[in-house]
Amino acid sequence: MAVKAIKGSVRPRPNKKDVRYYSITLELGKDKITGKRKRVSFRCETTDRAEADAMLILKQAEYMKGDMLMPSDMTVEQFMEEYLRDYVKPLNSPATYRDYKTTIDRYVIPVFGKIKLQNLTQAHIQRTYNQWKVKSNASGNPLKAETIKHINRIFKAGLNVAVELEYIKNNPTKGVRIGKDANVDTLDVYTVEEIHELQKAVRGTDMELPVALLFDCVLRRGELLGLQFSDIDFKTKTVTIQHSFVESADSKSPVLKDCKTESSHRKLVVSDYTMALLRRQKSIYMRNKMKYGEDFCNSNRVVCQENGRPYLPKSFTRKWARTLEKHGLRHIKLHGTRHSAISLLLSEGVPVHIVQQRAGHQDPSITLSVYSHVAKDNENLVANKWDDILSTAVNE
Repeated sequence: MAVKAIKGSVRPRPNKKDVRYYSITLELGKDKITGKRKRVSFRCETTDRAEADAMLILKQAEYMKGDMLMPSDMTVEQFMEEYLRDYVKPLNSPATYRDYKTTIDRYVIPVFGKIKLQNLTQAHIQRTYNQWKVKSNASGNPLKAETIKHINRIFKAGLNVAVELEYIKNNPTKGVRIGKDANVDTLDVYTVEEIHELQKAVRGTDMELPVALLFDCVLRRGELLGLQFSDIDFKTKTVTIQHSFVESADSKSPVLKDCKTESSHRKLVVSDYTMALLRRQKSIYMRNKMKYGEDFCNSNRVVCQENGRPYLPKSFTRKWARTLEKHGLRHIKLHGTRHSAISLLLSEGVPVHIVQQRAGHQDPSITLSVYSHVAKDNENLVANKWDDILSTAVNE
């Protein structure tokens, strides 16, 4: 008996005039019980119609041979492998892929992996999240609400794709309730006095400029380490944040990439104090370039080692911890400098929309959801504010 051919179609997305990728759909007949059409879809990351047609033929052959799973037979683990391979890895940064894969492998697969995708229920997910608050499957320790929310965001993103592909009708993570921890820790930030102590401690060291940039420009670690001298306009006192130096998927070779969102790409007016440090650093960089000669790594990085080589992200985090320990300062995470800067600016009356732009948040609600303070006006006000705060410590 001849095998019935599987019909399929290729559609340009979002439309014929603006092709960014192709959507491939296979028609698998009708469900004998419900009578509804059974279809499976794939995303082909190309603008070449010939490549998309070739992928259609390949998928048709795989289904005819029985090598591919029907959506009704697919487990959560099998779908998550497909989701990571086809939707996360090719469309996101290595760091994002690593975060998604680690979270899915550590929490989602051990608990839900063997369940058929179509049998996954909201009730099961809710019970699991409740249990994780008491004891997690990974460590045996309770998980904080924020950790569970992060897991759920990743799980939900994957299952949203499953809905788009018509593998399942509804996303079972929608409607789950996570709540808050009984005793929520306050945001770990430095006070103005502690910022002064830090500034005085690092004065004249190779950490003086990084600390100033972290607070003044409200930088993420990757943005600090990715900053280049070509991003600085000494005439207008502006710094353009457009790159981030982040860990790669294998955690061994960091990569310099463009800021992942339009809001992260920003031009900032900085204080006179920070600009003076930047000028000094440019001179130091040029002197070291002459000193090391051929052994100098001309990375063009503002924050780098003496021989010009960029700091590895994790290495710089350790350097931050050693600096605090050396000077007997209270330890907060490196990212805590960003929290400190945002909280301080808002509490000092700088308008929310300006703090949002300086922090590189996409929406002011993001700023306010984390930093519940009030908000004054004008981008240059921020630079003046940091002159008051940072220069006071230096001139004491």
